[in-house]
Amino acid sequence: MINTKLYEAGLLRLRKPVLPLIGMVRFFLVTGDFTSVDEVIDQLPEPIETGYAVYEHPAADLAPYVDLLLPFVNLEAGTYPKHGMVTLEGEPVDAMTATAAMVTQQVLTRELEQINSLLCGPCQCTLCCVGPEASMEQSYFEIPLQPGEIDFFALERIDTAASRSMQIDEDQPLQVEGRDFFNRPDPVLIHWRHGWSLVLPRESRCPNLESTGRCLVYPDRPEVCRRPQIFPYVVEPVTNKGTGQTQFNLRQALLAVVDCPYVRALQDDIAAYAAACELEMVFRHNKS
Repeated sequence: MINTKLYEAGLLRLRKPVLPLIGMVRFFLVTGDFTSVDEVIDQLPEPIETGYAVYEHPAADLAPYVDLLLPFVNLEAGTYPKHGMVTLEGEPVDAMTATAAMVTQQVLTRELEQINSLLCGPCQCTLCCVGPEASMEQSYFEIPLQPGEIDFFALERIDTAASRSMQIDEDQPLQVEGRDFFNRPDPVLIHWRHGWSLVLPRESRCPNLESTGRCLVYPDRPEVCRRPQIFPYVVEPVTNKGTGQTQFNLRQALLAVVDCPYVRALQDDIAAYAAACELEMVFRHNKS
């Protein structure tokens, strides 16, 4: 039984989502005589109470996200970004809905990065840092990397015309020295069409993971490692393999991976967070 007191700092943030405040700012921008986000925030009362949380100082709660709200101002000014967003049925999404979805995705990404970090630290779990166990269906796990993050890993690098022309999940896997790229004992860095990724084959470990479970590059760890097990799925980018063009599917969901100990322990709180953000809650297994 996990002691939920270990997660107190993360729970405080999880139980006070910023998205309801974002919705208020958007509403006042659309319906009121405001020309900037700061102008709206300056007029917000203190405190603000919703059916889920009390925001004693809403301006302070909103401050870390003000830069992400500019698209709402642009919409009011008649500037309509082209997101190429469609519903799951393939119907085009109007500019306001598409903009709100993109802003929501960015806001939650930033907020959940902090929440996940607060919850992950006390967990002392290495689930995200190791390849599949021998009994699992998967042959490898992928850790997508941003430009420059490959320098964190002292590993073999595969960067060829073949790898750059492929995605990691092709029906016919990339061949390296006559075998599937994942059919090897050690982790490797591979440059795919979409960029670099760290590939962890079965029963392998991230090279920055010590035997004690400590991460050697934790303060500078890759972006994807900062967003472990609860993440927004409001919009889904989908790249057409033929044209290379990307469109966005409107999902309006929050995903949480139940393999993770803190997700299993805090499912009710995570579901309540999703409800407060008006998102569908999806719990799923990632490793099996």
